[in-house]
Amino acid sequence: MWVLEILKGGLGFTMDMSEAGISFRAKVTNISLVDTPFGEKLIRLELTEEREVPGPVVIQRDDSEIAREIAPIISQVMRMMPGLSGNVMKIPRVTVVLTEDEWESFAEKPSIGDFFTVEVSGKIIRLKRE
Repeated sequence: MWVLEILKGGLGFTMDMSEAGISFRAKVTNISLVDTPFGEKLIRLELTEEREVPGPVVIQRDDSEIAREIAPIISQVMRMMPGLSGNVMKIPRVTVVLTEDEWESFAEKPSIGDFFTVEVSGKIIRLKRE
């Protein structure tokens, strides 16, 4: 069960977690409105972590002309794949669902493209806007 608490500079969520602490940087990539079966409207925030994708590794032997010809094609195909453009892969990390009242309580609402630092330590998950 999550308990939402409004903190200065971010959101905090109480949840049973181990004492180990981690943090990572995440970007707001989607904000959507969700209707519940009870007629309540919820706001769903999706945060993703952007990681660099290494280029394809091609092991070439001196006598392998096919490998030399195929290597640029593989690189081009990798760049064209959805989610891998710009050598950056977006990995879903955090989804936050808020009620309309919780969303309206923010003086400055998050928008798509905003970056947050996500900290997990003990029983607290905290999102801090950068």
